[in-house]
Amino acid sequence: MKTRSGIVLLLLALGGIASAEPVKSTSADLDGDGRPEAISVQWADGDAQFVLKVGGATIRGKTNEAEVRGVSVVDLDGADKWKEVAVDLGLTDDDHRSIVYGFDGKALKELGSTHALTEARGNGIVLSDSWMGFWTRREKYVLDRKAWKLNPVPQEVYFVGAEATVKKSFPIVRSNKDKAVVANLAEGSKIQVLVAMPVSPKGPDYWYLVKSSTGLLGWTRQQNLQDLTEGLPWAG
Repeated sequence: MKTRSGIVLLLLALGGIASAEPVKSTSADLDGDGRPEAISVQWADGDAQFVLKVGGATIRGKTNEAEVRGVSVVDLDGADKWKEVAVDLGLTDDDHRSIVYGFDGKALKELGSTHALTEARGNGIVLSDSWMGFWTRREKYVLDRKAWKLNPVPQEVYFVGAEATVKKSFPIVRSNKDKAVVANLAEGSKIQVLVAMPVSPKGPDYWYLVKSSTGLLGWTRQQNLQDLTEGLPWAG
């Protein structure tokens, strides 16, 4: 899968993040009392855990074998007095992860984990992008301040919005459960890949909704797009 750590950093900078480039230590007023807290993350290469410290509070988190890049301060909701701190892990889009913590003045609390903090504009919403081979999967998370949780907002399908040319004809079907053929895509024709639907919640494979050059809609699997079309921006 494409290495996109530089792109992730650019997206972080464009979002509402106070410190886009992760650092080992910084300071910020996280609990809104007017006094900045010292913030640091400690780890060593090969460690299974990192240690996040804010003021006198400490919490441990799992690295899942990803390299810890540092911490960033983010204000998820500009309407409240709190700011949050994110521990950034991973050097590529494959292993990248951001774990978000809140500090209530006494203790650190894990709010949630996202693939990336692509957009966090202070409205209580986080948008997180993941590169899926030729398209970007966008996830939404919403801050529940009362519960101190960053909750995912499930989507049944994800927008793709890519165009390709059919190299060899293949069928598109009515649905992922109904394999009745809607159309056989003509060789040399242009198609639009509109949305993606995960084959299973935990698996990496997808069904794709395709619009033919004649305006018909049907589903196909990723292997057909990879083997039988050209023009999609594959990167690995």
